[in-house]
Amino acid sequence: MLIVATELHVKNFWRFFAFVRHASRSTRQAREATGCLHVWVGNGGWRIGYTLTAWQDQDAMLQYRNSGAHKEAMKKTKQLSSRIRTVVWEADAMPDWKEAKARLNEVALREL
Repeated sequence: MLIVATELHVKNFWRFFAFVRHASRSTRQAREATGCLHVWVGNGGWRIGYTLTAWQDQDAMLQYRNSGAHKEAMKKTKQLSSRIRTVVWEADAMPDWKEAKARLNEVALREL
């Protein structure tokens, strides 16, 4: 299975509500997506959003990523977020959040 973990930092308070709207729509899309095995969404206070998803394969993940609400959210990333990091890896079992967070922390935050 393909695992994807993300960390997004909301640019400022005024962008928070738009960020949450896009995140909610993308989460709903992921939960309904063909090939999606797991969806978890969390936060580190109001300024940091986290996701952890599992997919049957890369094709399923790409179909989700490049369509619908998620595609629209990606177009708004620079407006709503100041920094982001993403990590993708293959796994035989669903990792817990502690493992996913450790993998995220190995990747540098990218300024937008």
